[in-house]
Amino acid sequence: MATTDTKDGSFASDMGALLESGEGADVTLVVGTSQLPVHSFVLAARSPVFAATFRNDMKEGRSRRIEITDVREAVLRQLLRFVYTDETPQLASMAAELLAASDKYDLPLLKKRCEQQLAQGLTVDNAAATAVLAVLHSCSRLESAAVNFIASHPEVMISAGWINMLRSNAEAAVQICTLAAAAAPNIRTSPVKQTSPVNQTQNMAARLTEAAKCGRVDELQNLLAEGAPVDARDTSGFTALHLAVMKAGESKFIVSDVGLHTVKCLLNAGANVNAEDLNKQTPLHLAAYRGDLKILWVLLTSPVQLNARDRWGKTPLHWAAATTNKEATRMLLLSGADKEASDSECLTPEDVASSFTKKLFSVY
Repeated sequence: MATTDTKDGSFASDMGALLESGEGADVTLVVGTSQLPVHSFVLAARSPVFAATFRNDMKEGRSRRIEITDVREAVLRQLLRFVYTDETPQLASMAAELLAASDKYDLPLLKKRCEQQLAQGLTVDNAAATAVLAVLHSCSRLESAAVNFIASHPEVMISAGWINMLRSNAEAAVQICTLAAAAAPNIRTSPVKQTSPVNQTQNMAARLTEAAKCGRVDELQNLLAEGAPVDARDTSGFTALHLAVMKAGESKFIVSDVGLHTVKCLLNAGANVNAEDLNKQTPLHLAAYRGDLKILWVLLTSPVQLNARDRWGKTPLHWAAATTNKEATRMLLLSGADKEASDSECLTPEDVASSFTKKLFSVY
């Protein structure tokens, strides 16, 4: 454990020395196989939870031994370091665990420091777990930071952390999905202004759909800046956004995320996320069936009609459930998709679900 210099005569160093020496300690904290001698007056002065333990004549207060079963020894030692000295030398590596412990023992200053540390260290891999932690421990600032990060980084949706969150914290996941969906439109850039006349030429529309189909983002942006109609359709009745969603799952786009950038470019330019093709399917229908989680998330964080019906009466959830993609199905369920919706044959998504996705309907 990192120590504090005991020769500078400061209050913090003196309190650190008192903690390390255990001199005059009247309480023992038992964590695992270790016994940590501490001073009840210090713990009671800093933590209302410890104060209540000593004041209310609990078993722990009478025996002067308190068993700590839900905090690791290393984390508890850092918490005690803070209680005695206001210092946490290992905050950077233990912020998540210290936040939970500081919430349990009602140490608001330590909790705030943990929030700040975690907010500064958000990554694609840890954003989901951090968001859950913020929700569970009522950390509004950290929750806001994590949600905004998730909303602006759709790749979080395919990270291991996100999958773990969906599986183990369904209630928190619903809240995070809802908040991120609300935050995403505010994070997106403003639509590109069209400068050319309203009546665009067929040639420009054809070039736009071809660029969307092939994932040529630079060309797409230039065409939109020139005034190409963002909802232009090809000869098969697909809009540029339909084409971008369909092509996003192709192997040549998976590594580079060209398809994702194409979809985001069109949405930022004001593409109609609820546009229907000749089969009355929206881009969300296509994304649900294809199971690209990044694309699915980008669409879900748009003003999308979650339960739109195609010519067969099927919703996006019908199409996702019929595949083997559990995560796409789970994402739609957590976003609030109607699992009781019936198609034209009176079948619900659960009725058409594959053996891989059927169990999800009893969970969400």
